[in-house]
Amino acid sequence: MNYLRLLPFIAVMAIIIFSGLRPEPVPQVFDQQDKLHHMLGFAALMFSLRLAFPQWRLFWSIAASLSVAFLIEMGQEFLPNREPSFGDMLANTLGVLLGWGCSSLAYQWYLRRIGVTTDPEVPEAGEHLGSPERP
Repeated sequence: MNYLRLLPFIAVMAIIIFSGLRPEPVPQVFDQQDKLHHMLGFAALMFSLRLAFPQWRLFWSIAASLSVAFLIEMGQEFLPNREPSFGDMLANTLGVLLGWGCSSLAYQWYLRRIGVTTDPEVPEAGEHLGSPERP
């Protein structure tokens, strides 16, 4: 296993846990800014989780990310000035789905970049070179 893949995951996880369980919420510049933080944070978590553990099935990756989200929201119940929110959990879920989508797109891009494709519409490399037809 390439241990350098773990570094982004560990960094994102540490930032999410620190900011999610600190006694005072992160200051907001505009209304509902915390929802944006939740969504982008959990998108980064899911993306880095898929990078760190590519062998995991999608179900387990989503389950792990949503479990972290749920545990942080429940942990906020025991902190002064913090409270769990259904809106925060919804933003976390949307962030996990966004991170999954971005990781899937990045993986497909990587496969095309190295010359491996699963698209049946794409002709094999060099196949058109020997054909008498010219575009």
